[in-house]
Amino acid sequence: MKICTKTRWVWLAGLLVTAHVANAQDHSSLSDHEAMARQMFADVIAMDTSVIKQETPVMARYLADRFRAAGFADEHVTEVPIDDNIVSLMVRYPGRNNSVPGIGYLAHMDVVTALRKDWELDPFTLTERDGYFIGRGTADNKAGVVALASTFIKLKQEGYVPERDMVLMLTGDEETGMLSARHFANELRDTINIEYAINADALSGVLAEDGSPLGYYIQGAEKTYQSWRFTVRNPGGHSSAPRDDNAIYQLAEALLKIRAFKFPTMLNEISVGMLEAAAAISDPYTAGVIKTLVADPQNAEAADALSGHPLLGTVIRTTCVATMLEGGHAENALPQSASAVVNCRIMPGVHPEAVYETLTVVIGDDEVVLTPLGVGGMAPASPMREDVVTAIGASIREYPDVKLIPFMASYGTDGKEFRAVGIPVYGSSGTFMIPQQAFAHGLNEKVGVETFYASLGYWERLMQTLAANPYR
Repeated sequence: MKICTKTRWVWLAGLLVTAHVANAQDHSSLSDHEAMARQMFADVIAMDTSVIKQETPVMARYLADRFRAAGFADEHVTEVPIDDNIVSLMVRYPGRNNSVPGIGYLAHMDVVTALRKDWELDPFTLTERDGYFIGRGTADNKAGVVALASTFIKLKQEGYVPERDMVLMLTGDEETGMLSARHFANELRDTINIEYAINADALSGVLAEDGSPLGYYIQGAEKTYQSWRFTVRNPGGHSSAPRDDNAIYQLAEALLKIRAFKFPTMLNEISVGMLEAAAAISDPYTAGVIKTLVADPQNAEAADALSGHPLLGTVIRTTCVATMLEGGHAENALPQSASAVVNCRIMPGVHPEAVYETLTVVIGDDEVVLTPLGVGGMAPASPMREDVVTAIGASIREYPDVKLIPFMASYGTDGKEFRAVGIPVYGSSGTFMIPQQAFAHGLNEKVGVETFYASLGYWERLMQTLAANPYR
């Protein structure tokens, strides 16, 4: 979408007035940083950066202007066009020593689609109610964008100079193709010149139903997303004359083999950390099973016992599952084709091609054709650096004794594109929530008001701590 500059800012001015009026409340007790962040939050939530309106270019320009107004030089604020409807933003905060790589900070500006008819409230108006900020992108990931951006601005206005460069990268299509992150990691790698990155796209602090902290996840790995379409074709015929080579039955047999197959158990530093943390709060039987598996990853009985666990079962092996099905063309005809989509979540360090080869062996039928849907990129796990983990722990003030837990996501983030080229990425948001209450990607998405404000202090402390650490 292309909007002329005059039209864009007339439209945006009206948008911001609407956002302000819809959230008119007494915010006199907020600090300057909190007040700035809240207004920015309202402004960017009002922008529909989903694939429907594709307003990431508007959001990137709005933020770029905020950075320039705060004193960032033009050459340090770069809008990076990916295509006509996707723009990313890169902001460099120069440090004293530019001879060493800097530290990257990641967040994404785009959101998943939200339809007003489905929501209780307007998804693109920031609403503060019952201790929550509600709106599309509040949890995923505009709170992260605003926390990072407003902290850069605050530090700049205060005259802070880090020991090394800090580089903010706000991407425009994390929810779809991740082309922005791939462009940063591959085409602009020498330009960004970072040692590692912290990704704000994470729900790190996990609370129990009673509000007590269960742990703080530091994401150091994620599974590769890859789907294949399974297709069987044959001449078909009249349904009054059934044949043995029925495309639907043949496809069903292949899918049942996939259901019964279990990929080999694989553990790494991240998954072991998750398992050990789970063992500490599990019942005696589950804790025993976990300890057995950690001691012997090839123990099939222990692995099978954990396979059905909704979280732990996803971190010990690659998984593949049928998610879509289509077949036949008429109720009185034998099917000429049948197809299904099988979605796989692949362990870090395993190439999708190796999974494809395993699937073909498991099926054992050359007439079942597997076609990849997109190209999944392989990315290794990030080593859990002691300096980064220590800095994260020291920057958390809400729950100073919270347990830090390595985390491997079964979903995908922009971090994968950087890990794929050897740049470690650590997911950390500074926020604490009951996971079931965030509703990321769902209706009435929200983030806690108090934890949003608390995250601002977290990011300020973390940025200054990491920037002071020597290059390793």
